[in-house]
Amino acid sequence: MDELYQGVYDLLATDDLHQQVDESLLEATFEKISEANLPERLATALAERLVQSLNGIRATKTSKKAEEQLAWVNQLLASLQQPPIPGNTIISPPQALRAVHPRRLKPELPAIGLAQPWLFTAGKDSPALLHELQAELNSCNHVDILVSFITVSGVRKLLDRLKAITATDGQGRSQATVRVLTTTYTGATDQKALNQLAGLPNCEVRVSLGGRRTRLHAKAWLRPVPTKIHKQKGYFSCWFTV
Repeated sequence: MDELYQGVYDLLATDDLHQQVDESLLEATFEKISEANLPERLATALAERLVQSLNGIRATKTSKKAEEQLAWVNQLLASLQQPPIPGNTIISPPQALRAVHPRRLKPELPAIGLAQPWLFTAGKDSPALLHELQAELNSCNHVDILVSFITVSGVRKLLDRLKAITATDGQGRSQATVRVLTTTYTGATDQKALNQLAGLPNCEVRVSLGGRRTRLHAKAWLRPVPTKIHKQKGYFSCWFTV
């Protein structure tokens, strides 16, 4: 598999994954997968392996790639026995890799993880959206924010985290870059809030002034699937309303 980088994950633990952690200078946080979530996690892992295997099938002199893929699937359905890939055996009991981090510096983890979709309802049993955003901002390398308006009170809740991840070192590098896109729709965007964001290093802010024409009113939060996280060094794309 691809190289493990420091950050937050939500990957089904395998033999190879454990070996990579053991060979690194970092610690890992694993978490037991509940029986209620296990069928979906195993089905997702199986689907990913099937896609990998299908992509690896090549055309032959006598048949096209699609024909070879279909023949392989039919054979798999008939036998339900495919030789396992060394190192990809899912360990027992099932666990999920939640983070890779320096020793004794376990990061704050999102309560809902990264693998499962979640509808935030502000209910008593639902994790707080603000906590999840703060936890995930701590481990991201890039943030894209799309909002219809930005206020000082909204920025204040995330400003400390944004300052921390965009702060530059001696070489002018920061943990993450941030891009913000907002509008003047309804006149609710606060100039002071924009100045606070624009004053952050490695933070780009753009404002659409055609509020009456576009009437942009975005209310969405998008994260990549976990298989992309370790491939892109923790790349995190976040779309939410502040």
